[in-house]
Amino acid sequence: MKHILLIEDDKFLADIYARHFREAGFHVRHASSGEEGFESALKDPPDMIVLAIALPKKNGFEILEELKTHTQTKKIPVMMLTNLSAREDIERCLSAGACEYLIKSQHTAQEIVALVKKRFSIKK
Repeated sequence: MKHILLIEDDKFLADIYARHFREAGFHVRHASSGEEGFESALKDPPDMIVLAIALPKKNGFEILEELKTHTQTKKIPVMMLTNLSAREDIERCLSAGACEYLIKSQHTAQEIVALVKKRFSIKK
């Protein structure tokens, strides 16, 4: 069973995404802040991280950079899931090592789960 770490501070959205991931057969762990997510990734590295940008304390940009520079987490695929759609934000995340950049309003939870499943099938 593939393990997803969902770092999202909006509890309503996190519950929706987590439910869809679980229904698709994933094990899901949720963190509601960037710092909590980073610590969780270090303690028990997941197979993939789904990371929001607008987070309390440390934002998703900072967490992505930390994840990609730490030896224990740098190879974990990180999919950004955000409402930010500026080209600079997209380029910043992709150049920092994110494998995907998804805008929440443009994708249903089912589509996001399908993209994660596709990403795992590509790796095999």
